[in-house]
Amino acid sequence: MVIGAGVLGASVAARLAGSGVRVTLLEQDQPGRATSRWSFAWLNSNDKGPRPYHDLNHAGIRAWAALAPDLDGAAWYRPVGNIELATSPAARTELTARVRRLASWNYDARLIDPAEAAKLEPSLRLPEPGTEPGTEPGTVAASFPGEGYVLTEPLIARLVAQARNRGAEIRTGEQGRVVALDPAPDPSRPARVRTAAGALIEADEVICCAGRWVPELAALTGAANTIPLVPWDTPGATAPGLVVQVGPVSPAGPTRLVHTPEIYLRPHPGGLLHLEAPDAAVDLHTPDPDLRHWAAELLRRAQQAVRGLDQARVVEYRVCVRPMPVDGQSIVGPLPGTHGPYIAVTHSGVTLAAHLSQLIAAEMTDGTQPAELTPYRPSRFLSAATPD
Repeated sequence: MVIGAGVLGASVAARLAGSGVRVTLLEQDQPGRATSRWSFAWLNSNDKGPRPYHDLNHAGIRAWAALAPDLDGAAWYRPVGNIELATSPAARTELTARVRRLASWNYDARLIDPAEAAKLEPSLRLPEPGTEPGTEPGTVAASFPGEGYVLTEPLIARLVAQARNRGAEIRTGEQGRVVALDPAPDPSRPARVRTAAGALIEADEVICCAGRWVPELAALTGAANTIPLVPWDTPGATAPGLVVQVGPVSPAGPTRLVHTPEIYLRPHPGGLLHLEAPDAAVDLHTPDPDLRHWAAELLRRAQQAVRGLDQARVVEYRVCVRPMPVDGQSIVGPLPGTHGPYIAVTHSGVTLAAHLSQLIAAEMTDGTQPAELTPYRPSRFLSAATPD
């Protein structure tokens, strides 16, 4: 059984069903309608350390490239590359050092001059030298040709359809909302899951891929506070982020991901752009007038950063809650002290889903314990809490 039909849960269900495993996929809403729908969906291992975590994410990028030809990748896979600009002295130093480190790790990253950046992405409006307050003249640019993004809604629709075609059962809404979860008392007996619709489902394995709700599901087993995520529901929480969609975008608009000091953007279906910003301080309690103000501010920044937005307006905005483990790295593996469930939660879900689902499916079907997952087991938090 897989709980949660975002990009990670849908990927796991499709992989397991493809391995001949009988799968039930539970989702309290509709597949792909929560965090995955609003994700920036950036495929990257750009600033993800230490080295083993970088390698795990790099493998995630390659896994999507391998999967795309067999899953109608033209509908959702966008390996378009990424351009990043840095203007302040500190940002220029950091970007230069990061590119050199990534290149030494065999990651496709290189420094380019602003003229080449403008040639690669003609929509760019490059800052005038020395016009940023507190900066010295000059902009440093970097190109990451191996990066890209995915369109999560058509991707998840195809993953769920593939899982169903391979024999998986999909339950959504109240039939897919888990209200009780009893782990197996021993490996020879099944776990028991009760849904809000009253169904009692038995499963040999339960894999929790429910994003920010994973700690709540773990608590249903009596294992409270074992999956520490960055708080997301309190005022001032940093896990929520503002997503803004703007348009229309003219044909002169961007075709790549673009990261500037003030705005992150990428193309979005329907002639729109998807925008995020590093300093948009919003949470689930931010009043709507403040959200509208921030949305307008992100549009203004985008218009300064790229061409093609002269007629654009804010089409939609949303506070998206990102599941963020407290140490910044994935949590993947059996919940300690029980015979289930198996936990899979990460802030890098879009990048990692195709590769993690392969590793999880191998562990579920033949007992393989992939060495790649050793650093990310839930047990590391118990070890960290053990007094000396």
